[in-house]
Amino acid sequence: MFYPAHINLQNRKCLVVGGGTVAERKVVAMLISGGEVTVVSPDATELLVFLADIGTIQWHKRQFKTGDTKGYFLVCAATDFTTINTAVYVEAHEKNNIRLVNVVDVIPQCTFAAASVVTDGELMISISTSGKSPATSRRIREHFEDTLNTSSLYTLGYENGKPVPIENQGLPYPVYLLLENRKCVVLCEQETSEIKRRVSLLQQCGATVVYNPTNFEDAFFVISDASIRGASDTFLQESLDKPNSGDFVTPNLILDKNLIISISSKNGTDISKAKHLHERLTHQFENNGYGAFINLLGARRAEVLKAFPTSKMRADFFETLIGHVADSPQKCCLRLTNTECSAECLFNWVRHGKIEHANNFISQFLSAQQTNL
Repeated sequence: MFYPAHINLQNRKCLVVGGGTVAERKVVAMLISGGEVTVVSPDATELLVFLADIGTIQWHKRQFKTGDTKGYFLVCAATDFTTINTAVYVEAHEKNNIRLVNVVDVIPQCTFAAASVVTDGELMISISTSGKSPATSRRIREHFEDTLNTSSLYTLGYENGKPVPIENQGLPYPVYLLLENRKCVVLCEQETSEIKRRVSLLQQCGATVVYNPTNFEDAFFVISDASIRGASDTFLQESLDKPNSGDFVTPNLILDKNLIISISSKNGTDISKAKHLHERLTHQFENNGYGAFINLLGARRAEVLKAFPTSKMRADFFETLIGHVADSPQKCCLRLTNTECSAECLFNWVRHGKIEHANNFISQFLSAQQTNL
């Protein structure tokens, strides 16, 4: 499981290495969250060129070079070249001790994973399956777009096919922190319910939790019930008494095993709207089979990665798999649009505890797809 965190990027320096479509999405997300973004890439998408021309971002039109990551709060590597992405990670995290580093689609070289995000300009909703089922995450995101009058970050930046400016919307930057074996410090006078909630999440994420140490400079992040004077740049901080003064906040969550949905509001406003939506989504997603479904797909993910040589083939396989309905041309709704659906599909098999049946179907389906290669 990954730890959900909504990062405060207001006026924070962010670096994106790469200029393609994936890099563009990273830049858009950072901009609407108030980040000061620099792009390093010899080429860039039409939107990135436009944003550089109007002064919204800085663009260094060249390849990444040593020293580029120094001084940044957050770094993302999104090139098509493994050697460059690895060099970015090594310099940023291992040499410059930058806590927030992401290499797209390479979890071992990430301290955080990106989320599927939708927003209506006031609320931001992020979805994660802890890397176990991107296809399910995408289906849930598309459902939110259709039912909650929200927009995906995939669609921002263009109108009628032409680039348009991206404005700071005052929204946080939702990420999921990878905390396995990382030291996380808790500073508190008493273990309140909020402290307990965070510690429980940390333990589920495999973090090493240390209470009130005398020295916490080697911590990945610190959660405190009071702001830390002279806080160091070597760790991230969540301040429970002054949330806006810290580097991140732990948002309100809907949890079902590895399905994590978080909700936050613009500058802490619209609390009642966020609370109402939280209650609604909790009723829809918690204890309704989504976590078990995602865990099943995650357990077979390594097998599928080996079976298909390209990311598109793997994505197509999972999309067809989760859409399957036995003896019917219809596409599985994952009980998103029809909460009473009882179709014979992978999702309902898992919901009803027919795990062996579901696994046998996946094996047969995988074998058939490989035969057709």
